[in-house]
Amino acid sequence: MSALPIWNCEFKAQEGAAPLDNLTVGSLFRLHCQGEIEVEWKEGPFAVVFPDKNANYSLVVLKADKTNAKEAEFVVTGYKAGSHVPEYVRIIQGEAGFEMLKPKWEIKSVLKPNQMNEPYPPFGPWSLAMPIWVLFVLGLAAALVFYFGFRVFRRSRQRAKMLAELTRHQTALSPLHQFYRDARQLRRRLHNVKQAEELSALSKDLDREFRLYVLRQFQIPTLDWTDGEIVRDFKRRHRKVYEKAGDPLRKTLRELTRLVNQKEILFKDVEQIQRMSLETVETIDSAMTGAKR
Repeated sequence: MSALPIWNCEFKAQEGAAPLDNLTVGSLFRLHCQGEIEVEWKEGPFAVVFPDKNANYSLVVLKADKTNAKEAEFVVTGYKAGSHVPEYVRIIQGEAGFEMLKPKWEIKSVLKPNQMNEPYPPFGPWSLAMPIWVLFVLGLAAALVFYFGFRVFRRSRQRAKMLAELTRHQTALSPLHQFYRDARQLRRRLHNVKQAEELSALSKDLDREFRLYVLRQFQIPTLDWTDGEIVRDFKRRHRKVYEKAGDPLRKTLRELTRLVNQKEILFKDVEQIQRMSLETVETIDSAMTGAKR
């Protein structure tokens, strides 16, 4: 390192801290320095260099409050007790810095006379009370894990049941033509209705045949899932068809559910929803044809 300029320095008490004549290990105090030869400070940590390495940490720069070309002020501390009078101390930052000659400061020991430094004895066992919010978060996380695990298990069971239903209701006809056939039979039954109770049975059969069509066509567990779950799965796995047929499917499922749950079912209601289901099936078939092109 090239020769450093010599600055004049003065130790000062840190406001709110111990006075200079009563500094102990770790006490904060200040170092104010100035000189006629300029120092070109840059960014980076400050180091304190002593002629004797054994003096290291007897003075440590914690923070620079001011670093002008001819003046600097630092917050410092000392970690070695004793009266310190080194031949010189250098405050450097990279290659820049200054030297102060024969500074003097004293750090008093916090130990009693003849007391040896000893490590702290082991602590414990500790008994820490866990905060309520931690217990709440852990409980919520466990509930979410259980919920999503249960959903995955439930979906798996329902899909297995759906495949069994699909096998049981499999026919030689395509899903579209099977629904046409079932719809014609329901139509004939509808025109031969003589009692109001028959309309309730017809409504349930219409709902079931429409859901069986969706089950056969798209392998969705329509007999076990809610209308919302059916539509969401349809949208996720058959997006192109959903773009044209998603809305009619949602409306038909909603109207079928409403019809089945009505206390008083009218002939015109069954007839209207039977036509709606046919139109929805035709829309789905058209959308599937378009998606294949």
